[in-house]
Amino acid sequence: MIRAIEVVWYILSTVTWLSSGAGGQHVCWQALLRCQEEKECKWAYSQYTTACDSFLKGARKQCPSHCIGALVKLNQTHSGPDLESCDCGQDAQCRRAKRAIEPCMPRRYRADSADATDLGCTEARQRCEEESVCHSAMEDYLSNCGQLFNGRRCTHECRSTIQYLLSIPSGVSLNTCVCDGVERPFCEVVKDNMHKFCSINGQTVFTAGPGPGPGPDSEENYYYEDYDINKTDLKPERSGEADTRTSGSPGHQHQPRPR
Repeated sequence: MIRAIEVVWYILSTVTWLSSGAGGQHVCWQALLRCQEEKECKWAYSQYTTACDSFLKGARKQCPSHCIGALVKLNQTHSGPDLESCDCGQDAQCRRAKRAIEPCMPRRYRADSADATDLGCTEARQRCEEESVCHSAMEDYLSNCGQLFNGRRCTHECRSTIQYLLSIPSGVSLNTCVCDGVERPFCEVVKDNMHKFCSINGQTVFTAGPGPGPGPDSEENYYYEDYDINKTDLKPERSGEADTRTSGSPGHQHQPRPR
C-alpha cells in the first residue's frame, strides 16, 4: 500500500512541464487526475513520462526531440492544456521537476534584437514567407529535399536549392535561427539531418550540433530515432495560420517548416 502511494505521488509530482503561478486555475494534482480520466490525455501523458524520463533524471544534457513532441501531443488533448496552467502550490518536488523540464517546453523564442542570429525559426520562416523570392525558394526546397527530411541523403538538387535559399537575405536567417514553438522537434530533426548530409563548399549548412556527419553521397541511410518526416507534412502554412499562442501552450500543432 505504501509503495502504491509513493508511485501515485511520484506521478503527481512529475507534472513538471506545467506552468505554475497565482494565475493558475487548478492545482497540478487535480489537473492530472482529470487528465487520467480522459483516454487521449491519459495515453499522451504516459507517452510524455516515457519520452522525457531520461532527461528528467539528468541522464541527458539536451532535451530529446521525442520529449518535446510528446509535450506537444499532450497539449493537444482536451485536458492537456489544464496541466500547463496548473499551480504546484507549496509542493517543492513538483516545482523542482517543473524547473527540470522547462528546456523542453515548445515555446516561441522571442529575440531581444533584430539580429538574424537572435531569431526564433518561427519568426525567421514567417519573414521568409512575406517575401515572394524567399517564399518561392522555400517551396522549391520543400519539393526537392524530401529525402533529406526523412534522414536518407542530401541530393545534388536539394543542395543546390539550399545554396540558392542561403543567397537570399531572408533565407540566411533560416540557417542561424533558434528552433522554437510547436514546430521545434521537427525543426531540430531537419537541422540535424542538414548537419549530417548537406555541405556546400566544404561547410555544413543549417547546422545543428558539433562535429561532422556522413557525407551527402554516403551510402549509409540515417533514420532519426523518433520521426519519419514526409515532405507533404512540411507545406507552408497559409497566411493567418501562424502560431499565435506564445505563453507556452503548444496548442494546435502546426506543420513543420524548413529551417
